[in-house]
Amino acid sequence: MEATGGILEGIRVALDIFEEENEKFGEAELIVVSEGDELKGALEAAQELSRMELVGIVAFLQDDIMLEISRQVELSVPVISPVSTVIPLGDKNVISLFGTDPGASEKLAQQAFSSGLLTAAIVYSQESESTFEAEVFTDAFQELGGFVLGRFEYSVGSTFFEEHLRAVEAIMPDILFLPVPADDIELIAPQVTFFGLDSLGIRIFGTAGWSQDEVLNVVDTRHTDGVVTASPFPLGEILPGYQEFLSVYERIHQRTLPNLFPTFGYDAASILLEGIKTSAQTSKGFVEALEELSDFPGATGLLSVEDGHVVRKHFVTCLQDRTRRVISPYQQSQPIMMPPLPDPETDSIPEGAPDRIMGFQCSNSGS
Repeated sequence: MEATGGILEGIRVALDIFEEENEKFGEAELIVVSEGDELKGALEAAQELSRMELVGIVAFLQDDIMLEISRQVELSVPVISPVSTVIPLGDKNVISLFGTDPGASEKLAQQAFSSGLLTAAIVYSQESESTFEAEVFTDAFQELGGFVLGRFEYSVGSTFFEEHLRAVEAIMPDILFLPVPADDIELIAPQVTFFGLDSLGIRIFGTAGWSQDEVLNVVDTRHTDGVVTASPFPLGEILPGYQEFLSVYERIHQRTLPNLFPTFGYDAASILLEGIKTSAQTSKGFVEALEELSDFPGATGLLSVEDGHVVRKHFVTCLQDRTRRVISPYQQSQPIMMPPLPDPETDSIPEGAPDRIMGFQCSNSGS
């Protein structure tokens, strides 16, 4: 109920802003239909909505119910789900706001290639989002001209990664891409350094989980400093879409934002309302107009619609001392150089021995 109430609050904010900025379209009407907690109630609600003259539907339904509605009910208007992670196969009308987002992997592939890092290895989980991000990175990196030398998958629930990391060591890539769930980072990050991959000059790239406070607060900085990651929120900047949403939300509801559920309701409704401005005459035209949406200023980021998914623009940062730092497209994290280790037999440093790499740090100047 908390999620439902929050999503409805966000929808009302979107309607309020639309009415203020688009007087020529008249007053928008919000119709709320309760579908209950079971499939039968959801199907009945969907049938009822299909008989109404609607612009679109915001459906906060579970994945299995969403799929069943798509199969059994012929909906002729766009349906946006703020919470479903799946897109019904072949249903062009359904758009998911929440789910796998290729933005981070694509941006990190661009960052690696533009900074001169041309070979990669990927270690990832069998968990669906991790696998998806590995696939996206592979395609994007290779399309740019990079080479993925190896991909190594581990089972959900794994705690020991020596086999996978030794395999990476054997092929010596420029980067190791780790699109792993946040819960796995606490386990795998220390093992990357324990098995010495960073001492070989292999830089670490990771998706959004790496920059979460819950991760940075528990994982030693030795294992996260110099990691390059990506987020839909630029460092030190509040995006205009979120600022506008927050201002109107607090004015309408007379309280501070309690959680993020209203932001997803706001973005789902805002996308539909943005489609109205195109004056599309048919449902097909309306859906096609939404597919043209690019960098729309939503509350959850800069939004575009691609193949039924809402994709957010991502911004690359480098992790240092439990914080994110700006890094340019041509910068690499820099190796930390330490004196060579003494010979174990003589306890002295051999003459001419090179310094050794001991991890990485964010660079403040171009590489």
